[in-house]
Amino acid sequence: MEKLYDLARGTVRLEISGAEPERILNFCAQNGIEFWDTDPKADFAMQITIHAADYPLVQSQNGKNGIELRLVAAKGGKNITASMKRRFVLCIGVGVCIVLLAISSLFVWRIDITGNDTISDGVILRALSECGLKNGVFWPALSSDEVRSDMLMKLPDIAWLSVNVHNSCVEVVIHERIAKPDIVNETERTDVKAAKSGYITKLSVLEGKALVSIGDTVSMGDTLISGTMDSETAADRQVHAMGSVQARTWYEINAQTPIYESVKTEKGHSKTSLSLVFGKNLIKFSTDSRNNGASCAKINKLRYAALGEAFTLPVGIIKQETTEFTLQKQRIDENAATQRLKQNLLSELKRRIGDGSVSQTSFSVSKTDELLTVTLRAECIENIGVEYDRKNDRS
Repeated sequence: MEKLYDLARGTVRLEISGAEPERILNFCAQNGIEFWDTDPKADFAMQITIHAADYPLVQSQNGKNGIELRLVAAKGGKNITASMKRRFVLCIGVGVCIVLLAISSLFVWRIDITGNDTISDGVILRALSECGLKNGVFWPALSSDEVRSDMLMKLPDIAWLSVNVHNSCVEVVIHERIAKPDIVNETERTDVKAAKSGYITKLSVLEGKALVSIGDTVSMGDTLISGTMDSETAADRQVHAMGSVQARTWYEINAQTPIYESVKTEKGHSKTSLSLVFGKNLIKFSTDSRNNGASCAKINKLRYAALGEAFTLPVGIIKQETTEFTLQKQRIDENAATQRLKQNLLSELKRRIGDGSVSQTSFSVSKTDELLTVTLRAECIENIGVEYDRKNDRS
């Protein structure tokens, strides 16, 4: 701030030479003239800086007592005014740019989203747009509380969010909702039934009456643990059956892939075209290539001009890279395809058994003129018991 003050008043850099240059320093002190940046240059010379308004008074001492004063540099003050007069159009342009920048800072030109893991940026941006928060909107007219309330209604998977405005940039911090754990309603009358066929290896009953034993073979839908408890002295008691039934299960899963696949081959060199984004308008510098007969792949990259991290200008460049290609049919690498299908089958098996374990697996491969087939046969140990509400039987 002090430097800006000195620049506005104007400063003068003087070189003092003579037998006693300190006489000028004493003269300044006696007359209340502020000086700074004293710098000795030789045995009988030094340089000081004073305000431009004090220069005539100090210059009056030139030649007295054998002292010589020489002007080294002058900055600010009238020099700025004179420079502005010589460059009037440039100054007007700079002033207009500053005004436009100040006005553009009142509009949103960039939205940053953080904290989202399961909800994609695209879904959040569409919801924000429906709530009134999008590029080009006048942010002082927005209510962060209203945007937050509308977003929580549109996206129930969001627990809370905050909307922070930094000039033309808006930061949206997302905190996703944590799924509630399953709560057992012990007032419900349920049975435990077999979700899959299997050979029972372990039985653990927490509530209810076991209808099967270890070593039994059951089919899908069989009742394993009944919610009806027998009583010798009173009527049967209905409870919420709970328990774990570990069983040996078997799977046979197939996966297929075509023997031949279409491969993209680049046709010539890629082409790059630029477009200018100004606010909500798009200005193209080249003709549209969407009507080209050849197949092509396009990659668009948008980058806005920015001043630091918190200020984004409403001007950006879209760089589009277009690569023409042709499709050629070729035979796949069967070994690589087989390994890929095996991994996919193991992933699918893991998804089906959940917390269960795999005892043993085997693969078989077959192929025709068009298809490659991989078959997985597996033996697993898993919990096949699932709770079944008796209300479903009555409905």
